[in-house]
Amino acid sequence: MKSIFISSINARSGKTVITLGIALNSRVYTGFFKPFQEKMITVNGQRVEEDAYLMQSLLDFEANPGELCPFSKEKLPVLTMAQVMDAYNKVSKGKELMIIEGLENSTVGFLYGLSTYDMVEKLGSDLILLSDARPESLDRVAMIKHYLDYRGIPLKGVILNLCNDVGIGNYLTGKGIPIIGMMPYTPSLRTLHVFEIVEELNGIVLTGNDNLNNLVEKTLIGAMSQESALKYFERVPNKAVITGGDRNEIILSALNTSTSCIILTGGLLPAQEAINRARFLGVPMISVKEDTLSASDIVEKMIARIDPTDEKKIKTIKEEVARNVDLSKILTK
Repeated sequence: MKSIFISSINARSGKTVITLGIALNSRVYTGFFKPFQEKMITVNGQRVEEDAYLMQSLLDFEANPGELCPFSKEKLPVLTMAQVMDAYNKVSKGKELMIIEGLENSTVGFLYGLSTYDMVEKLGSDLILLSDARPESLDRVAMIKHYLDYRGIPLKGVILNLCNDVGIGNYLTGKGIPIIGMMPYTPSLRTLHVFEIVEELNGIVLTGNDNLNNLVEKTLIGAMSQESALKYFERVPNKAVITGGDRNEIILSALNTSTSCIILTGGLLPAQEAINRARFLGVPMISVKEDTLSASDIVEKMIARIDPTDEKKIKTIKEEVARNVDLSKILTK
């Protein structure tokens, strides 16, 4: 049985997109395993690991998310490699290909002999590293390649996320770092749903409950005059506007343009006029306790969730990975 271990050197590297894209393009009976939990979500009243739920829904219908991603990161100091291997063997039985997803940083668990590199060595997996193209990230890629050579662990290849600069790929190849893909920025894969923002900010929905599936392509902070706000908001469709709950004039300006939702910060509520207008238009208005800058920072750092029922996004992931990643080098023995 062939196994592929996908890990990253930093957060927000597109690990879920790449993992799912490779799985969807596989033509053999494929399984999934993620040793350590990262983001937990609630589905039908149950807490499950987000990626495990996605993969169980689309790939391994017979397993349950708890089996596909069994351990919390907090258990690292007391876990053994044997326990991880037992969990892996349980879900890999009968599979022709296993795709294993590591944590957002490949060195996590190093102190306990449970890092990406330790598990790759134990399983004999093909290792794929994901990275963005920032200079500091590429430095880490080069350092990790040197370390892998020292340990005698082969590197199948590196996939650069949010990058289509062939020059960078050629430069790294010249340094002995195999580049097997470059994923460009794809706007439709970065958009958030309003309900995701509500969950992340633990917000209270005041209006627009029926439109929490609205897509948010960009977030804007409303901290200017009413005259400037209207011109500013008109330029950007499908946006989330983040502003103080007491900025009534800003809220009304946002409601006069294409706005997916309005996030009211500081726990303050707007005038009834603004609430009535939002209710009439069906625009979700969300009250949060954070201040405007804190709320904006949280939303900007969010990674768009991949809903297993979102057929359009899943189709895009399959096609984009097939187009931008050399799958022949990954999926062939």
